[in-house]
Amino acid sequence: MKIREVHIYGFGRLVDFHMENLSDLQVIYGENEAGKSTFMAFIEAVLFGFPSRQQNGQHYEPKFSPVYGGRLVLETEKDGKITVERIKGRAAGEVSVTFADGRTGGEEVLAQVLNGLNRQMFQSIYSFNLQSLQEIRKLTGDDISRYLFAAGTIGTDALLSAERELEKEMEARFKPNGRKPVLNVQLRKLQAMEKELNHLKAENGRYGEWKARLATIEAAQEEAEAELEALRGTVQQYEHLTSLWPLYAERKHIKLQLAEIGPVRFPADGIRRLDALMSEWRASTGRLSAVKKQKQVLVEKMEGEQPDPLFVRHEGEIKKLLDDWPQYRGWQAEAERLQSEREILDSQISELSGMLHLTASQVEKVPQLDLSIAAKERLSTLIKAYDHHRSRNDALQAQLEDLRARMNAVEQQCALLEKELVSEEAFRDLSAKRQEKEKKSLLEADIRRGKQQLSRLKKMADEARKPPVLFFGLALLFLMAGVWSLLTGQYLFLGVFVLGAIVSGYHALKGKRNPFEEEIRALEQELEEEEKELRNWKDGDTDWHEYERQKQLRENWKQLILKLEEGEQNGRQMQNRKQRLEAEERQLLAEISHFRQTLQLGDGFRPGQLPDAFQLLTDLSGKLRERSRIEKKLAQLSASQSAFAERMENLWSRLHVNWPLRQEGILLLQQACAEQQERKIRLQEWEKKCAELEEQLQLLESEAEATDKEIKKLFALAGAANEEDFRKAGSLFQQYEKLTGQLEIIDLRISREDLERLERIEDVSIFEQEKQKLEEKIAEKANALRSMRKEAAEIRFELDRLEKGGTFTEKLHEYYSALSDFREEAFEWARFATAKRLLSGMMKRLRETRFPQVLNKAEAYLQSLTNGSYVSLHMGGEDGRFYVKRRDDVLFAANELSQATAEQLYIALRFSLAEALGGEFPSPVVIDDGFVNFDIYRTEKMARLLDQVSESRQVLLFTCQQPMLRFFKGHEVKTLGAIHGQELTGSGNISRIQP
Repeated sequence: MKIREVHIYGFGRLVDFHMENLSDLQVIYGENEAGKSTFMAFIEAVLFGFPSRQQNGQHYEPKFSPVYGGRLVLETEKDGKITVERIKGRAAGEVSVTFADGRTGGEEVLAQVLNGLNRQMFQSIYSFNLQSLQEIRKLTGDDISRYLFAAGTIGTDALLSAERELEKEMEARFKPNGRKPVLNVQLRKLQAMEKELNHLKAENGRYGEWKARLATIEAAQEEAEAELEALRGTVQQYEHLTSLWPLYAERKHIKLQLAEIGPVRFPADGIRRLDALMSEWRASTGRLSAVKKQKQVLVEKMEGEQPDPLFVRHEGEIKKLLDDWPQYRGWQAEAERLQSEREILDSQISELSGMLHLTASQVEKVPQLDLSIAAKERLSTLIKAYDHHRSRNDALQAQLEDLRARMNAVEQQCALLEKELVSEEAFRDLSAKRQEKEKKSLLEADIRRGKQQLSRLKKMADEARKPPVLFFGLALLFLMAGVWSLLTGQYLFLGVFVLGAIVSGYHALKGKRNPFEEEIRALEQELEEEEKELRNWKDGDTDWHEYERQKQLRENWKQLILKLEEGEQNGRQMQNRKQRLEAEERQLLAEISHFRQTLQLGDGFRPGQLPDAFQLLTDLSGKLRERSRIEKKLAQLSASQSAFAERMENLWSRLHVNWPLRQEGILLLQQACAEQQERKIRLQEWEKKCAELEEQLQLLESEAEATDKEIKKLFALAGAANEEDFRKAGSLFQQYEKLTGQLEIIDLRISREDLERLERIEDVSIFEQEKQKLEEKIAEKANALRSMRKEAAEIRFELDRLEKGGTFTEKLHEYYSALSDFREEAFEWARFATAKRLLSGMMKRLRETRFPQVLNKAEAYLQSLTNGSYVSLHMGGEDGRFYVKRRDDVLFAANELSQATAEQLYIALRFSLAEALGGEFPSPVVIDDGFVNFDIYRTEKMARLLDQVSESRQVLLFTCQQPMLRFFKGHEVKTLGAIHGQELTGSGNISRIQP
C-alpha cells in the first residue's frame, strides 16, 4: 500500500492543502513549524480515525476553517487506486472508502484494506521519530537490550513493560524470604492461630459434657413454657365467654319478639315510594288541565290569521319579479355608465381626429387601416434608417469642414518653414564641416583610451618583474622529495617528483623575461603618431547649431507635405461617401411619403412626427371600436328594461292593485309580501305550538295512568285495599326490620364457635369453676420452670469459666476466616503468575521465530549503515542481552555503543521488522527527523538504505535538515512552506497555513 496523493481540507494549521504524485521514496522538507508533524498526524487520523475528546494529545482541529478532515489516495496491488476520505463526525469521524471500480464502504472496508492494522501497530512498527531514538539515550545496561529486542519483534516495549508490571504485582504479594508482602504476613498469622487452637483442644472434653446437659435442660424448659402458654390461653378463653354472656341473653330475647310478630309482607321502602307516586299523580293532573286551556286559546287565534289567496296563487311570479329587480337596477346603472363613457369617447375621438387633421369620412375609415405591430415596426425601421443617414451626413459634413480647416493651417505652417530654409548648396557645405568635426572627436577619444591602456600595461610589467618565489619553492620541494624517494627505494614516486621539479624550475626561469615590454613600445609609438596628427588639425569656423536647426526644419517641412497629401486624399473619400448617403436619404424619404399616404396623413407631417401620428391613429382606432361596442350594449340593456316593465304591469293587474311602474311599486309589493310572510310564519308557529300541546296532553295522560297503576301495584304487594291499610302494614314492617338489625349486630360480635359454646351451658357460674382449676395448674408449672432456669444458669457459669474469655468455636472461626483471606490473596498471586508465564512464553516464541529473521536482515542493514564497521548481531543465551560484533570480532553490549551507532541499530531493527511483516501489513514507513545525530557519511548511507527499502514499500521522510536533501533526487523532495501565513506548495498546489 502506497500513498500517492494527500488532500487536507482542514487539519491543524493546514487548510486546503494538496500534495500529489508522492513517489516510493518521498522526502518532505520543511522548516520548524512548517506543518511536518501535522502532516504525519493527518495520515494517521485518516487511516485510523480522529482522536476522541477523552484521549490525550492534540486533536488538530482547525481554528479558522469550518471543515475538519481530508482524503488520501492509496495505491494497492489488489484493488488499485483507493480514495479514503474522513471528515468530522461522531467518534473517530465519518470515513468513506471509494475503489477504482466505483465500490464504496466505511470503517469495515477500510479495516479490510489495512488488513487489520491499527493505530498502535502502525506507530510501533511503521512510524518513528527523533523522540523514539532519543529513548535509547535514557536507557542503560539490560534495558537497552530489552528495548532493542522489543523494536525487532513487535516494534514497541509494551510487552516488556507489561512483564515488569506483572513481576512487580507478584512481588508485592509474595517473596520466598520476604516479611512485608501480604501473603508472607498472612502465613505467619495462620501459624500462630493454629498453635493456639491446639492448646484449646485439651480442655474440650468437659466442655462437651456441660454442653450436652445444657441442651437437655433447654429442651425441657421450652416444653414447659409451651404447656404454660397453652393453660394461660384456656383461662383467657373462659374470661372471654364470661364477657359475652349478656349479649347472648339479649339475643335470645330478640328471637322471642320476632317469633311473636311473625313474617310481614311489605315492599322495600314502600312508604317513601307511595308518597312519591301520590305527589307525581297530583302534579300530572294539574298540568293536564293547564295544557287543555292553552290549546283552546291557540285554536281561536289561528282562525283569525289566514293569508291573502291572490298572493298565494301568484307567489312564484312575485318572487321571480322581486329576484329580477336588482338586475333591473343594475341594467339602469350600467346604461347610465355606458352613456357617460360614450360621451367621453366622442370627445376623445373628436380631439384625436383634430390632432391628425382627419375629416369625418376619414375617421370612419380608420378602423380599416393597417395599424398592426408589423406596420409599426416597418415605420420605426424607416424612421431609424432616415435619422441614421441624416446623422451620418451631418457628421461627415462636420469632418469635411474640420479637414479643410486643418489643411489651411498646415499650408500656413509650410509657408513659414520655407521662409527660414537656406539654399541646398549652403546646407551641403554645413554638412561637410560637421563631418570633419566628428573625425577630430573620434581621434581625441582614441588617444585617451590608448593612454589608459598604456598605464595598465606598465603596472602589469612592474608586477611581472618580481622574482617567482612560489615556483622556486615548489622546485626545491619536489627536488628534496625525489632525493628521499631515491634513498628509500620508492621509485614509483621518484618519477613524479622529478617531473614536478622540472615544471616548477621552467616556470621560475621563464618568469625573468617580461612579456609586456614589446606591447608597451608599440602602443607608445602609436600614441605619438596620433598626437602629431591632432596637433596638425585645422578647425574651420562652423556654426554647429545652425546645421542641426536646418536639418530639423527640412524634416518638419517633409512631414507637413505628407500631411497635406494625406488630407487631400481623405477629403476626396469623404465627399464620395457624402454623395452616397444623400442618394440613400432621398430613397428613404420616398418610402416614408408612401407610408404616410397609406395612413391618410397629410404632407405636413415630418418623418420624425410619423411615429407619434401612428400611435394617435392606433388610439383613435381603439376608441372607435370601443364606442361601437358600447352602442350595441346600450341597445341590449334598453330591450331588457322594457321587458321587465311589461312583466310588472301584468302582475299589478292580476293582484288587483294600482301601483306605479317604478321603484315605489316594487317597495309596495315588498311590503305586502312581507306582511303575508309574517302571517304565514305566525300561522306555522301556532300550528307547531298546537302540535306540541297535543303531544303534551297525550304524555300527561299517559303519566297519570302509569302513576295510578304503580300505586295499585304497591297496595297489592302489601296486601292492602287502600292507603290507610298500606301505611299500617308499613309501621309493622319497620318494627320487624329494627329487631332484625339488632340481631345481626349481636351476631357480628359473637363468633360461631363462641355461640356454640354458650348454647351448650345454661349458667355462667360453670366458667368460674373451670377457670379456678386451670390457675392452680399454671402455678405448679411455673415453679418447675423456675427450677430448670436455675440449673441452666449454673451450667452456663461453668462453661464461661472453661472458655476463659473466648470460646474454642470463635477461635476456630477466626482461623478459617484468616485461611480464606490467605487463599484469596494466593489466587490473585497465581493469576498474575499465570499471566507472566503466558507473556514470557509468547516473548520466547517471538525470540525463537520472528526475531532471528529480523536479526539477519538487520545485520545487513547495520553493515550498510556503518560501512562494514559492525558485521553481526547476537542475542545472549541465559542473560538475554543484546551484542554487536565489530569487524575485528570484538563484541559490544548495546549500552556500550555510541549514541549514533545505537540509533542506527534501532533503525535497522525497525526496518527489518517492517520488511518481515510486509506480507501481513503493507503499510508505508513514516519517519520524522530520525537522523540528526548522524555525520555526513552515515547520513549518506542512510539515504541509500532508504532508497533500498523503498523498493519493497513506500518511505515517507519528514525532515528540517536541509543538508540531507542533496542525497536525494529532485523528484523525491517536496518542500513545505514556512510558518506564519506563508504559502505551502505541494506538487504545484498552494495552501495557506493559518496563523
